[in-house]
Formats: sequence, C-alpha cells, structure tokens
Amino acid sequence: MTNKPEELKGYQLAGRKIVMYPDLNFAGRLFGGQLMSWIDEVLAAAAMNLMGTKNIVTKKFGEIVFDAPGLLGDVVEIWYRPVKEGVTSLSMDCRVVVGRGEPPMPEQISSSTVVYVALDDEGIPSPWSKGD
Repeated sequence: MTNKPEELKGYQLAGRKIVMYPDLNFAGRLFGGQLMSWIDEVLAAAAMNLMGTKNIVTKKFGEIVFDAPGLLGDVVEIWYRPVKEGVTSLSMDCRVVVGRGEPPMPEQISSSTVVYVALDDEGIPSPWSKGD
C-alpha cells in the first residue's frame, strides 16, 4: 500500500514482510507463529529506538487476534503506537494489515499489544529514557 490507511491514524509503520512459501501452514495460510515472530522482530527494533537502548527483552504478548488469513504473496505491514510508558517498560499496540484488491485496500489480519523491558548490563530491569 502506498498510503497510510485512515484506521491507522496515530500509528507508525514498523516494517513490511512478504508472505513466501516457507511462511505457510498446512492449510496454505500464513503460520501464526511466523507472524508473531515478524511482529516481535520489527516492534523490538522500534522499541529499541524509542527506549534509547538495544538492551531490551520481550516481556509479554497480549492477546493476539488473527482477524483474517495472510496469503501467499501478501505484503504484510506491521504498524504500532506506544500506549504506555513505564519506568522500565514500553507497551506498544500493534496492527497488521495487507493490501487486497485492485486498487489495494487495507485489510487488518491481526492485532496485539506487546510489552518490552529495558535491562541493565546485569540483566536486571532498568529505567530507560527516550531515544533520538
């Protein structure tokens, strides 16, 4: 998709992935575990930037909802917005959309909230400050 969908107002694009054959389950749909991996990867990069540190871990995936299937060849867009800034944590709301039809119209295929925690050199939760 070339334009930001209206329902994603306030969200930032974290990344895009193309659904390929190895990403499919036995039913020919995007494997849910693969999508969760993609979400975690691109949101972690965004969280590192926002938190001003690369030393973070995924604390929690909230309920992940699969609204529609990802199909072979779909360009999956992962969008986020910070929803809660804790002393050591950052919660991010996530929406996953694909463009379908001619012209491509956005269709949400998944949503979740993911929490990241900043760590110190000892692996202990540590306060973070805004990145650049």
